Amino acid sequence: MILKKVLIRYYSNNMLKTKNDILEILKKFGIFEVELIENFSDDVLDYTENIQLVNQVWAIIFYLPNNRFFTKKLKMIEDEIKVIEDIIYEVYTSELNTDSYKDEWKKSFHTTKITENIVVNPSWEEYEQKDNEIVIHIDPAMAFGTGTHETTALCIELLEKYARGDSLLDLGCGSGILMLIAKKLGYKKVVGIDIDENCLEVVKDNFLKNDISSGYEVYIGDIKKYSFEKFSVIVSNILVDVLEKILPNIIQSMTDSTYVIFSGILQEKRDSFISYANEYGLELVDEKIKNKWIGLVFKLKDKR
Repeated sequence: MILKKVLIRYYSNNMLKTKNDILEILKKFGIFEVELIENFSDDVLDYTENIQLVNQVWAIIFYLPNNRFFTKKLKMIEDEIKVIEDIIYEVYTSELNTDSYKDEWKKSFHTTKITENIVVNPSWEEYEQKDNEIVIHIDPAMAFGTGTHETTALCIELLEKYARGDSLLDLGCGSGILMLIAKKLGYKKVVGIDIDENCLEVVKDNFLKNDISSGYEVYIGDIKKYSFEKFSVIVSNILVDVLEKILPNIIQSMTDSTYVIFSGILQEKRDSFISYANEYGLELVDEKIKNKWIGLVFKLKDKR
């Protein structure tokens, strides 16, 4: 399997602001893990003698699957970057094989304690499990989901809090981390769905790393293509614009006792999304904040 490495070199009158603007754009497209190459000052006057040097030392690197969506997704990202005020930028792409990608991530992904009881452990690090801990051994490979980003951590914390019933649906399952946690919390059946075709192999490998060989299913494609049964808990760590489009499909898999956990929502979009969810018969029962992100828990409104 092949990835593409994307390197964006940029220059502006306010380098730190431009960097943050680019990072916010990437987050909108579900890109949370990046490598930053920058200098220590945001004063462009430090570098005006050599514009080429500026482009070399200020850069953002990220990775995208080299599939049929690559060109379109990169163009959408560029369309937003090019309207940033005063920006001058160049985009470079190169192919990267799976082994090289894994080596890159090993530099930044380490064992992390997400909650008091849940620990995420990369497959290449040794970790001694303590009493009452749930340890998830995982290799993100080419799928999103290490547990370290705020949105994934929010989902994990709320999933642990509302763990009940025997079945879970994970929309945008990525590496399968939420599915794995659900299995270790005692769910008999977990189902994941994602549009990234790489997820099927990645989830399977991660379940094997955790000695789980049954009780889970993974589907590739749009949720609108499938008809699922009802679930005890539904989790979805995807952007709010996508959530709004698939909300009717999510509700079809809910019962009166189902909890649905949404993350990937910026605080600034909280009120508008809650209003939208209310229109579809959902009622907010809990919320949790991490930095700019918010996790929301809903149930169907009581019809009495």
